[in-house]
Amino acid sequence: MMLTKTLQAACCAAFMLAPGLAAAEDLQIGLPTSPPNIVHMPVVLADSLGLYKKYGITVKLVPLNGGVSVYRAMLAGNIDVGTSPATASIVARSKGSPSKMILASLIKYEASMVVRDNVQKPEDLKGKRVGIQEPGGFADILSRSVLRASKVDPKDVNFVSIATEDVPALVANQVDTAILHVEQEALAKEKVPTLHVIQRIWDVQPKTLYTVSTVTEKTIHDKPAQLLAFVKANIEATRMLYTDKAKVLPLIVKATGYPQKIVEEGYDLLVKTCIWDANWGSVASASTSLPTS
Repeated sequence: MMLTKTLQAACCAAFMLAPGLAAAEDLQIGLPTSPPNIVHMPVVLADSLGLYKKYGITVKLVPLNGGVSVYRAMLAGNIDVGTSPATASIVARSKGSPSKMILASLIKYEASMVVRDNVQKPEDLKGKRVGIQEPGGFADILSRSVLRASKVDPKDVNFVSIATEDVPALVANQVDTAILHVEQEALAKEKVPTLHVIQRIWDVQPKTLYTVSTVTEKTIHDKPAQLLAFVKANIEATRMLYTDKAKVLPLIVKATGYPQKIVEEGYDLLVKTCIWDANWGSVASASTSLPTS
């Protein structure tokens, strides 16, 4: 974990002033889906396993409708930490947004384009109904990456806005494609066995950062000790995903609401793919640049 000298000094000062962090300084953490997906488990597990308490803070998990909504809520000050798309966070920062990424443990894009049986290869996407939530959102960006890799012009497909929960629209034949998480993929296949994966996003974009924890510069200034505790708890929870399946799997089943068979199938795939980076975290002060490696 890399810490800037400015933040380290601020954290030390905060702990000296308040050995036990006050409830008024607890963090509200925005999640992009409800219930959460398996891929977003580090934040949830850190709460369920008591790791936030271990590091001296309590948190409130706030489910919102998509990563873009989470980022906007964080920027507006309605939540402290946003579990946001890295793309949205980076683009916003490049345009002057007073925010920074403090943790990046999801280094691969955990999602897949799942399609109906009228699509057998990526080139078949031409003329098809591509399911997205909102322009510039999660499914839109990833669908366009598949189109780009397949050399299909976005003008040659029909983008269809659907709800955040993509499975019903795909199963009901309202769209020909959907960007799904692994447990959603397994659930959809149970309902329509001919559905299949045409592209794993982590193969299309192997070096693209997925989800980050983003905060405003004001929050970095006001709550450095709390953010440091947040980072420590999440790194520990992420490591447990790789080292203690027996303990984390029941918690994941409870949090997601999916049957254990589906959760275990998705969990095993994500562990095998090394979706989470368990050994890297970064906290940056408002006056310095975020480390990039």
